[in-house]
Amino acid sequence: MVCHGQHTYVYSLVLLQVLSRENKGGSNMRRLAQEITRCAQQNRHDVTPITMALNGAALHPQALQALSSMLSRNALNPADITVLYRNYNAPEPPPLDLIRTPQFLELLVDSLFKPGVKLNPEHKPKYIYLLAYAASVFELGKKSLNKDELKMTMQAVEKVHTICSTTKGSTELIAELNTLYHCIRYPVVSVGVVRWVECTVTEPSYFKLCTEHTPIHLAVLDEVVTCHPLLHHKVLQLFIQLFESKQDELEILVQLEMRKMLLDRMVNLLSRGCVMPVVKYIKQCWQRGDTDISLIRYFVTEVLEAIAPPYTPEFVQLFLPIVENEEITGTMRGDGDNDPVSE
Repeated sequence: MVCHGQHTYVYSLVLLQVLSRENKGGSNMRRLAQEITRCAQQNRHDVTPITMALNGAALHPQALQALSSMLSRNALNPADITVLYRNYNAPEPPPLDLIRTPQFLELLVDSLFKPGVKLNPEHKPKYIYLLAYAASVFELGKKSLNKDELKMTMQAVEKVHTICSTTKGSTELIAELNTLYHCIRYPVVSVGVVRWVECTVTEPSYFKLCTEHTPIHLAVLDEVVTCHPLLHHKVLQLFIQLFESKQDELEILVQLEMRKMLLDRMVNLLSRGCVMPVVKYIKQCWQRGDTDISLIRYFVTEVLEAIAPPYTPEFVQLFLPIVENEEITGTMRGDGDNDPVSE
């Protein structure tokens, strides 16, 4: 409804902009405004001028022009990146919110972590600087900035970018795991790693060529899940996409093993706090009837071994019907009360 007309959109965004300045709930209003902007862009509306006006960019015309140009085309270019880099290296840089526009951050992440993207070595440090700056610098007041984390964040982004852009096989990747795990603690690096893994594992031939039971790329996501709860939803969406993907080139038994491995990843996600979304998805698979019942049984078995009381009423209401289904858990029940289902 907000995106129905230009006036409605502007009025709503201005209102959210005012509310975002409140100490209590301000960040939620800012996040809501970003989602509304994303919706408008998905509907092919160019709302860049409105976004820039609300970000206070008018006082910095060079940065405004450079960023507006890239957002309107939805593509980065070295010339405009150089302008932004100079502006954010100046003694009085533009507002942080300007380069924290989600569309711009996604373009930066893609340019640094998406396989196959080639950056000019001369300009690459500028891309890294802007991404690290947006992610790590924060304002202490109107005229003061805290840049304590900037250098370390830049180093982490650069290290992982190098791994993502040069490493191909699992053997080479294993040698880089210590570096990856160390750098993953930076949220912006984890976002890039998820993007890199997503692009890699969704290649049609990935699982056909994979020889490990658990591909190293997906094992890396387990560490992301451990460190960053805010990325749980993104990782789950990737697991669902892979679980539902057609793998016709694989034998039936190999397909089942692949999906069991993905269920293991989902159980790990559940154990890290992403409980209801995971269980809801598996329940939907069961209700749709399009998933092999042995996979549902496998998931239930793994979850029952991982959990212990007390349980929330919401979890019981969602999970109990699956557990009570005779087709799923009938063979798991024993004569006494010591089996996982009875407990």
